[in-house]
Parts: sequence; structure tokens; C-alpha cells
Amino acid sequence: MRMRLVYLTCTLLWLVMSVLIGLSFISRSVFLAEQDFHAFEQRLVERIGQTLEANEVVLYSYAAFQSIARTDVEKQAFAARLIAHNPQIKRLFSFDDSNAAPRDGFLSTLSDADRRQLMTLRQAVVARHGAPVMKMDDRPNSEPSFYLVRAIDPSMRHFVAMQVMAAALLPDLTKLPAGGYLRLWQGEQGNRWLLARQTASRSALENLLFPQFNSLHQLGGVAQPLTLQLSWQLGFTEVRRLDCVAAGVISLGLLIAMLLGLTRYARFLEGSQEREMRLFYLANHDRLTNLANRNLFYDRLQHAISRLNRKGRNLAVLFLDMDRFKPVNDTYGHATGDRVLQVIAARLKAELRTEDTVARLGGDEFAVLIEEVESKQEIILVVERLKRAIERAYELDGHTIRLGVSIGVAYYPEDGVLIEELLSVADRKMYGEKNEPVLAV
Repeated sequence: MRMRLVYLTCTLLWLVMSVLIGLSFISRSVFLAEQDFHAFEQRLVERIGQTLEANEVVLYSYAAFQSIARTDVEKQAFAARLIAHNPQIKRLFSFDDSNAAPRDGFLSTLSDADRRQLMTLRQAVVARHGAPVMKMDDRPNSEPSFYLVRAIDPSMRHFVAMQVMAAALLPDLTKLPAGGYLRLWQGEQGNRWLLARQTASRSALENLLFPQFNSLHQLGGVAQPLTLQLSWQLGFTEVRRLDCVAAGVISLGLLIAMLLGLTRYARFLEGSQEREMRLFYLANHDRLTNLANRNLFYDRLQHAISRLNRKGRNLAVLFLDMDRFKPVNDTYGHATGDRVLQVIAARLKAELRTEDTVARLGGDEFAVLIEEVESKQEIILVVERLKRAIERAYELDGHTIRLGVSIGVAYYPEDGVLIEELLSVADRKMYGEKNEPVLAV
């Protein structure tokens, strides 16, 4: 029972420590993933910021060229070169304030909806004294883009405009990991997204176990006020294989060390139990005959009396004393006497039931406890068998030894209800029938 508790405790301890080890390595992977997220975020913000600055520079350059160019062909050629070097720009054109009338042939292809947007932007530019103004392309089913308009001269009658494709503002998003989410909108409130990108979503378990990184950036300044939101929900793919291997090796090493410790502890505990059992056995048994000693006999007699009180049964206590045993020691020595006692113990055990208790009380005195006695006749037969067994000749070292035995019997509860009373009655009856044995050589 103790070892089961130890095994259970060690198993739970190993599981807890393994989980803590795994969490520590997962935390390291999360930390490295957070660094990757911030690095990707920084590159993205820098790229978009540079592109927005380039938009203003291109628009300013195109406005300046409008005031010095002589022909529309030159203007269109200059615009084509600027668009070729800035792939985010889809259109670059100029117009007047009169119903957004085109100032070049390219604007003749604009739809009425485009012209209405330009008129709205012209009014905003005038309100800002010619400074650049942007507006999202709000036409339904149109590709995400926005217009950027500024005045050419202080008269606020001539304007230049560019249409910027939102998707071109971003670099290659194939590096956006699984669980990534990106949104771009105009201004601070994201009522309408200019651009949104999302990679494969994570499972509910990953959303529960792993953190999510989020960032929000204001870009473009006053002229191109854009807000970039970037999110990344981590998952199992971000846990690095090397960290998993390291955590597994440490956990396995911990398990091996724990098993070795448990093995040594089990051996120590087994040895301790064996020593305790050995000491208990020596304390309760006679070393010469391996029979129960006086302490164990009294203990079993007390338990037997307690059981019989509940069941209403009888028991018998037999007190045995070897007649003329002392001459054996005097004639043949104590070694031969000890061997005779061992033979007597073996004969007593052979004649009794396994549930009966045979004890050596000391010297040549023995006691027998017989439980569940049905009648006195049963005990009389037992006494006769024991006398015949003990009085048989003992053949030892070429010598034939014959002994006699005196046996006194006390019955519970007839002769007493206490241990002392039973032993006293059995002892008195034993001495009452004591006779002198014959010692033959």
C-alpha cells in the first residue's frame, strides 16, 4: 500500500514537472515568435511608410512638372515614367476645377462616378489651402484603392491626382504566418476597410492554449491618414522542434532518474520490511524449535478468548512438561538435549491441526491452544495422540532415548475466563498426573 502511494505520488510529480518543463520550452518558443512578429511588424510599417512618402513626393513632382511642361505629350510621358517606378500608383493625372474637366486625353476615360469623387476631393483641397487630401474609392465592387489630390498653384483652379492601389502598399504577404490577420483603413475609425488579409485560422484548442499578438499603427501623417492593424494567433506550428526534443529528453531523463530512485527505495523498503518481519518473528518465536514463544502464545490465547465470547464456543489449553528430561542434558550434553526438543516440537506440530497453536514456554515446557472444541472427548483423544508421539523412542547419535510427558488440560470457560486462570488450572492438573519417565540407553 505504501509503495502504491509512493508510485502514485511520483507519477503525479513527474507529470507536473514534465508539464512545467514543456511550458518553459513553449514559453521560449512564444518569446521567439513574439520577436519574429515584432520584426515582421517593423518591416511592414517601414515599407508602408516609405510607400506613402513616395506617393506625396511623386504627386508633388508631378504638380511641379505640370507648371513647366509645354505639351500634354510631355506630361503623359512624365506620368508614365513615374508610374513605372512606383507600381502602387495606378493613375496619375491633372484636372481643372470646372466639373473636374480633364486637362489631358487620359482623363476623358474617367467615369462620372470618378469625376464626382474628384470634385469632392477638390473641395477638400481648397479647404486645406492646396495641401494634399486623400479619399477612399467608395464605388461598389471596385478594387481597393484611394485617391490623393493636391493643387498645382495657389489659384486653386488646377489640380493633380493619383489613384493608389491598396494591395500594392503591402509587400509580399506570403510570409504572413498561419493565424495572421491584417487590416488597413483610412483614419482612426475602421468603419470601412481599405484592405484586409487573413491566413488560415487556428483551432479552438490553439486559441485557448496560445496567446495572440496585436498591434495598431497610425501611418501616413495628415495627407494620407491610414491605420494598420496586425494580429497573429499562435499555434502548435510555432513550437519549435528543437524545443520539443529538448523538453522530451529532459522529461525522459527525469523519468529514468525517478524510476532508478524508486527502485532503490523499493529495495530499501523491502529490506526494511524483511528486517522488521525477522525481528518480529524472533521476538515472538522460540529460536531453537521455531515454535511460538510465551508472548505470542498469550497474545493468540487472548484473541481466541475474544472471538469465542462472540461465538459462544469453547477452547482448551494444554500444558505439557517432559518427564525426566534433565538427565538427557546431564548424560548426553545440551546439544543432544536441544535436538530432542526440536524433535518433540516437530512431533507436536505433526499431531495437531494447522490452526492450533503450539508454543514452547521455556526449558522442557510446552503449551497447546486448541480452538473450536466440540467436546471433552475430542481433547482426550488429542492428549492420547500427543503422549504416544512424545513417548516414542528418540534415535540420536546411536543412542535410544525415551521420555515421558505430563499433560494438564484447562477448558474455557469452564475452568476460567482469564488467561491466568486457565494456565494455572492446566499447570495444576499437569502436576497432578506427573509420573517419572524411563530413560533408556
